[in-house]
Amino acid sequence: MPIRWMAWESVLLGKFTSKSDVWSFAVTLWEILTFSRHQPYEHLSDAKVIENIGHIYQDNNKYEFLKMPPNCPREIYDLMCECWQRNESNRPNFREIHLFLQRKNLGFKPTLMTY
Repeated sequence: MPIRWMAWESVLLGKFTSKSDVWSFAVTLWEILTFSRHQPYEHLSDAKVIENIGHIYQDNNKYEFLKMPPNCPREIYDLMCECWQRNESNRPNFREIHLFLQRKNLGFKPTLMTY
C-alpha cells in the first residue's frame, strides 16, 4: 500500500492494526468522493508526504489532512477526520463506522436509473 493511504503509525512504526485500517478506509472514502480524480496529497512529493506524517507523529499542528471533497456532506467529512485522529484510540472502529453510515442511509430509497 502506498504511504499516501497509510496511517502515520504504520509508516513510521510499522504498526498495523484495525485502527490503522480505519485511517486507510477514510482515505479510500475520500477517493470515492472525489471520483478518483485526485490522488491523496497529489500536490506533495513522497518526501513531503513523509514529512507531513512526521508532523502528525510529533503532534505539532503543522500537519495537513486531506481537504473536504466538493459536494461531500459535512457529516461524512467529519467521519473521515475522526478516522484520521492522531491517537488511534480516538478513531472509531469499523462497527461504529458501519452504524454511522447505516443511520445516514435511513429512509434513503435509491431510484433505478433507466437508459
